[in-house]
Amino acid sequence: MVRVSGSGKELKRICWLIVAGLLGACTPAPEFTDATGQSVSLRHFAGKPLLVNYFAPWCAPCLREIPLLEALAHEGQTAVVMVNYDPATPAELAKLAGQYHIKVPLLIARQEASLPFPHPAGLPTSYLLDGEGKLQQTLVGELNPSRLEALRASVKSVGH
Repeated sequence: MVRVSGSGKELKRICWLIVAGLLGACTPAPEFTDATGQSVSLRHFAGKPLLVNYFAPWCAPCLREIPLLEALAHEGQTAVVMVNYDPATPAELAKLAGQYHIKVPLLIARQEASLPFPHPAGLPTSYLLDGEGKLQQTLVGELNPSRLEALRASVKSVGH
């Protein structure tokens, strides 16, 4: 049996703190903030396909597609989040959610976020991720019933 001196215990404790710090550094930072000010990560949606929709309240096509996004989320096969294109505060998000009857999570992207897709050049733009968070499809322009049907078929082919 090996006897560990007091300084040996301290060294062991320091090593464990270093390991814990390194493991914590490997955990990606949350990419979004929600309407309540809480941090949200894409990892929260792992396990099923996720549609990340960028919108703005000044974008008429964005507002027209909200009912389709809500319907898709309600079906339960695909998670849906909406990301406000413009800088906003959580309080402003909450106001937008109420004003436009948005029930899916409404998020603000963090500047330092490392996302598996680019910041959209135009609106509306949606990104379909698989259950592991990998980009499967980029949809630029307004979703309509036929595009939504194609999206559903795409989700079924990707699997869960």
